[in-house]
Amino acid sequence: MVFHSMEHHFFDQAHALWDDPADLFTLTRRTPFSGSGGSPMRNRLSVALFAALALLWSAPSQAAPRGTVTIAINGEPETMDPHVYSSFIGAMVWPWASDKLVISDTKTGEVVPWLAEKYERLDSKRMKFTLRAGAKFTDGSPVTSEAVQFSIGRIMDPANKSYQRTYWKDFDSIEVLNEREFIFKMKVPDNGLIRRLAGWGHIISLKNKGRKPEEISRSLISGGPYILKSWTKGQRFEFEANPTWWANSMFPNRPQRVIMRPIAEATTRVKALQAGEIDIAHKVLPHFIPDIKKDPKLDVASKSSVRIAYIGFFAPEGSPFKDVRVRRAANYALDGEAMYKTFLAGYADAAHQIFHPWTQFGYNPEKRWLGFDLAKAKQLMKEAGYEKGFKADLISPDGNSPFDRQSCEAAAGMLQKAGIDTRCLPQPFALYRKSFNTYLEGKNTTPAMHFLSFGNSSGDNSIILRGTTACKGAWSPSCYEDLDAMIDKASGLEDLKEQQAAFEKISDRMLELATHKLLYRLHDVFGVNKRIDFTARHDEQLHPWEIVVK
Repeated sequence: MVFHSMEHHFFDQAHALWDDPADLFTLTRRTPFSGSGGSPMRNRLSVALFAALALLWSAPSQAAPRGTVTIAINGEPETMDPHVYSSFIGAMVWPWASDKLVISDTKTGEVVPWLAEKYERLDSKRMKFTLRAGAKFTDGSPVTSEAVQFSIGRIMDPANKSYQRTYWKDFDSIEVLNEREFIFKMKVPDNGLIRRLAGWGHIISLKNKGRKPEEISRSLISGGPYILKSWTKGQRFEFEANPTWWANSMFPNRPQRVIMRPIAEATTRVKALQAGEIDIAHKVLPHFIPDIKKDPKLDVASKSSVRIAYIGFFAPEGSPFKDVRVRRAANYALDGEAMYKTFLAGYADAAHQIFHPWTQFGYNPEKRWLGFDLAKAKQLMKEAGYEKGFKADLISPDGNSPFDRQSCEAAAGMLQKAGIDTRCLPQPFALYRKSFNTYLEGKNTTPAMHFLSFGNSSGDNSIILRGTTACKGAWSPSCYEDLDAMIDKASGLEDLKEQQAAFEKISDRMLELATHKLLYRLHDVFGVNKRIDFTARHDEQLHPWEIVVK
């Protein structure tokens, strides 16, 4: 277990073997003092243990949540229900109110216990979890194995039409052993389960059962570090520190109040930071960085991130994009390096796989995607019978990631030179989701592509592949049945070396099929007021409970 407070410092030095004060108290009861039959060594251990106990129980009196931190993000989650949608803003904000069983450590990136105090692998298909003793939801009910079963069940319930369901294709069931222990069962060997749980599978109260979706959206009963107090759509979310959160003693200096303001325009976010209206501006564009650094009250925090920008192809029967030669032509027509060097001023890296460096399996820095070659693009268009070209749509979110509109417009211009007369259609994210579905479902038969950036903060292969590439994926515009079979087979392998090789082969097959045009991998850049301590993460998570108001 990784701690982040006084307990963390003390236990690191003491090499403690327990997880919480309750365990410590149990251990001291079993270590008698002199006069009760104990040895001198055990007596000294007992004294040390009681000293540790005093430190732990005195910590909350020395510090408490204080102050207000205001964070500006470039959008807002569609709902506070963590089980229905799949979006990076939702994945960032949902953990503020709803705990996951495990999380990724900010410093190391390693998955560590969270709402579950421990877990153990029983075999390749089963993992046993133990929930923290005393953890409660905000309604006062205990966090139980049944609540975990209910929460995961909501994702899998077809009636909820969850976009996350494809991530859990291999899920079998949850066996409840008792109130705090349960076994997570998969249909096939699943080495990626823990990483998937670090990104998804938020645990909510059983009291949400039977409530209407709009009620859960705005008044979710869960037990995370913060409680949503108010939500003015498009303007602000207000969170208050949860006084009954199980980890309060681990983060005694966290903000008492967190305000999240959805501000779509990057310029407006930076102006709000400079005016002192906000403390953190998310997704700062590179050309604002020098001005922010000039202000003695402000600073910039940046981190190479997991988010990969790409263009995908809707390829139904009858579409030009059904022909792999056309998809390859589009790949050669697009110059991703020119895009990120022009717009992002170096705050991005080349992307040659759909896997980022923190992906569990399949990443290989030696691999290369199709580069820019306009002559090849034109030749392939001719070979495919489209020498005279054709018209196509390119939909894109507007403001979801840095320069997504500009990348869409630049891509349209590049594609036109190869004979694909492309219309760039940037849209607010909610409308973009609807537009994506109209092309996917065949309601709009115009040949089409979509620009998107996908984060995969957990590093689980199943998330990125089943989200962007597999048949029926949340953001998959096409279906390649042989690739689908490869994904299923690789996801179910038990041997780690075999799994690495299998996912590399998937990457090679994606290249052969030209499933996407991989453009670049973004850096996450924040503008920060120096009155707070804040650490940027590589996985696009932002944990308010780790922020300290100075």
